Parts: sequence; structure tokens; C-alpha cells
Amino acid sequence: MEPGLLKSADWPLLIDLYFFLGGLAGGAFVIATIANLLDARRHRDIVRMGYYIAFLAILPGPLFLVVDLGLPTRFLNMLMVSKPSLEIGMSALTVGPFHLKLFSPMSAGAWALLGFSVLAFLAALDVFLEDRGGRSMSTLRVVVGVIGGFFAFFVAAYPGVLLGATARPLFISAHWLGALFLVVGASTGGAAIALILSLLGGQARDSLSRLMRFTAFALILQLAALVLFVVAVQMAGSTGIARAGAQLLSGSYSLTFWLGAVVIGIVAPLALQLGGGIKKAAPGMTALVSALILIGGFVVKYVITAAGQAT
Repeated sequence: MEPGLLKSADWPLLIDLYFFLGGLAGGAFVIATIANLLDARRHRDIVRMGYYIAFLAILPGPLFLVVDLGLPTRFLNMLMVSKPSLEIGMSALTVGPFHLKLFSPMSAGAWALLGFSVLAFLAALDVFLEDRGGRSMSTLRVVVGVIGGFFAFFVAAYPGVLLGATARPLFISAHWLGALFLVVGASTGGAAIALILSLLGGQARDSLSRLMRFTAFALILQLAALVLFVVAVQMAGSTGIARAGAQLLSGSYSLTFWLGAVVIGIVAPLALQLGGGIKKAAPGMTALVSALILIGGFVVKYVITAAGQAT
């Protein structure tokens, strides 16, 4: 095993769900923050729903980790061993071309999860109090949103970074996994907000149309990151890595990957939006596109994690 790599882990479906919801929560939070900074009144529905979704989606995260670890004290232990350093770090975390060295990737993730959960709660509480007739603390919301945005970025990208720090052949050279998980978080976060708004039948058609354009852009980035991930695996030059990549592209997980992650999760939503769904933002079309993006977002994280553990 290369220095700095984590021991291989066998993650259950519960962790796949945590990866998905964490990314979705981070994406929804950042979208809500951007909407609030651009025009809080005009994009009020997006701000409200984004912060609500972010809090509700991240809420089960610590519970999922505690269940997976077996004991609550083990989660607390991860918080106690965090020693970030740029000089003496034991493992390099990579998001695309960016590198950050940390003593313990697991503890860094635990701290980011805890910090983001607190900030997501504060943002959701502020919009809840406003909905109940109270006065919004706009300055506090901006501060919480900006700081929480950095945590959201980390929470969304971190699972892909963590996978890249393990000793599994599929992940060793997969330097674009962090970027892929980040943009999946952006697309699913936007899709979750759009889905709820379309089902509620809100009148914010202009905001919804802008949101769907953003999700289309995020899907294009998602496709690009997925291609870069596959290319990095294919060009690794190792028999073990090539065999692991074959599991995903042409082996036992290929149908799930191509049909679920690529066709259902990217190609179909983009085709529907580029065919007119973006401009009209019809509730039915928006709900369909959003549902496809959410399904594909979960599948891409599940199938990559599963294929990596199978080799």
C-alpha cells in the first residue's frame, strides 16, 4: 500500500446514502446562499427551500456514521484526532488539481460534518422564524451562508476525496473523484429544490427557470468530471487498476453505470431541458427532470463505490 493511503474499507449501502445526502445538502446550501446574496426577496422560495433541504438532508449524516461505526464514542474519537497541517500531513487529499494534506481524512470529514450541520441548522432556523412571522436576521444569514458555503463545499467533495485516499485499485489514480462528487452535489441540490418547488406549485417561475439552467450547467460539468475520472483510470497503466475500471465500464456494474449514472442521470435530463424544459419551467417537466437527476446522482456515487469495493 502506498504511503498515506487509508486501509481499504467495505462500506454498506447506508454510507452510500450518506455520501448522496451529504452532497445534496452541500449543493442545496450553496445554491440557497448564492440566491440570497443575489436577491433575497426575488429568490425567496429558492433560499427558503434550499436551507430547509440542506438541514434535513444533512441531519441523518452523524447518525449514519454512528450506526456504521457501531459506537457513538468512535465518532467522538474521530473528532479528537484532527491535526491539519500542510507540512507534516500523513495523507494528501485531492479535489481535481488541488491538494490538501491532513493528518486524518476521517477526522477532517467528521469535523466538517459537525460544523456544516450546525450552520445548516442556523440557516434553516432563520428562514423558519421568518416564515412564522418573525423578522429575518439578514446579516446573520449572510454570515452563516458564506461560512457554511465553505463547509458545504468540503462536505460535498469530501467523500470522493476519501475514496481517492483508500487503497482500492479503482480509486488510487482517480484524482477527479472529489470534483465529480462536488458537481453531483450541485446538480442534485438544485434538482431537490426544483422538485419540491414544482410539487408545491409556487409562482416563482422565473426563479425556477434560472435554477433549472443552473442544474443543466452542473450536469455538463458532471459529465466532464465523469469523463476525466474514467480517463484517469484508463491511463493509470496498472493491470489491477485496468481490471477495476473494466468492472465499471464493461463488467458486472456496467449496466448500472451506463444506464443509471449516464443515461438516466445526465443524458436524459439534459435532452429534456435543452428541448425546451428550461425556458418554460413547466411544473411537470421540472419534476420529471429533477427526479431523473436525483436518481442518477445517487446511482453514480453508488456504482463507483460498489465497483471499487468489488476489486
